[in-house]
Amino acid sequence: MIELIVFDIDGVIADGSVIVDSKGNEQKKINLKDIDAIYELHRRGYTLAAITGEDKDIVDYFEKRFPWDYFYRGNKTKKETMQQIEQSTGINRKNICYIGDGKYDIEPLMYAGLGICPADAIDKAKNAADIILQNNGGNGCIWEMISILEKYDDENYAHNYFFRRLEEHTNIFKKLASDQELMDRAIEIGDEIIAILKGEGAIYLCGNGGSAADAQHIATEFISRFYQERPGLNAEALSVNTSTLTAIGNDYSFERVFARQLEAKAKPGDMVIGITTSGTSKNVLEALRYAEKQGLVSVLLMGGFEDPELDGIADYIIKVPSLITPRIQEAHIFIGHVIAEYVEYKMFGGKRAI
Repeated sequence: MIELIVFDIDGVIADGSVIVDSKGNEQKKINLKDIDAIYELHRRGYTLAAITGEDKDIVDYFEKRFPWDYFYRGNKTKKETMQQIEQSTGINRKNICYIGDGKYDIEPLMYAGLGICPADAIDKAKNAADIILQNNGGNGCIWEMISILEKYDDENYAHNYFFRRLEEHTNIFKKLASDQELMDRAIEIGDEIIAILKGEGAIYLCGNGGSAADAQHIATEFISRFYQERPGLNAEALSVNTSTLTAIGNDYSFERVFARQLEAKAKPGDMVIGITTSGTSKNVLEALRYAEKQGLVSVLLMGGFEDPELDGIADYIIKVPSLITPRIQEAHIFIGHVIAEYVEYKMFGGKRAI
């Protein structure tokens, strides 16, 4: 439940432009709807604060015009100031909403429980925010924020559930974006795949349950294409059809389903990519153990679970920083897309994602 809303001013309440008269006096443009919106938030009982990096005469207007509980001017250390308000009010950061659009807003957007930015915010602010509004700053974006807060705060409203899941998803991808080691490993896997395919090797993917669908999806990205016409690449998702499962399971064990298929298909130098959310899928782990014995390159995509027994089970291990199964699977698809797209671009040149 949001209790405190902290505003940047320029680019949020004002539209970010400056009108200068012949005497050098500056004026800013604001929208009457946004003025009404701030008073509406006050009427609804939210604690309101503003932190602006500016300290010019025009800031006097904004300080006196609105019913602020806290107002800070000439302040560019906004995260620290927001923490002071947090301590003063006793309001937990999870219950703080911050709205801003510029470089000094990046830290507070990431720190607040709910970070919001206008549609015309700078890219780094958009990356830091949880929600990007459809309206520009100073152009009705605060009224739009009110409608979002109504849904965000109502636990009985379906949109609330959507926001929470979106929050989980966004937080994971922010962690991915700051994990240089993970990114380096994904590119290394891509380079390894290129070398294998150029040597007429094959890529095999495997997973159980939802991860089986992920394996099929990623394999298809190699066989099909991203942006250009080119030959299909030699990739295959190991079968999980009923006949294969029951036949191999009855003759050997269900833990051997993928390993047995590798015995029939794979040759030294090929790659096996095992996908599992928890790292406990015995079927996938047996395939990776087989890969190690037979000289196959091995990759494990999994969630952020810790298990010392998995150390060294594959040549490359990528752990998604989450313990939530559907969020892990979403990240696995993203990582698979990045690798397949990278391979296409490096092997065939031409168009790439921007």
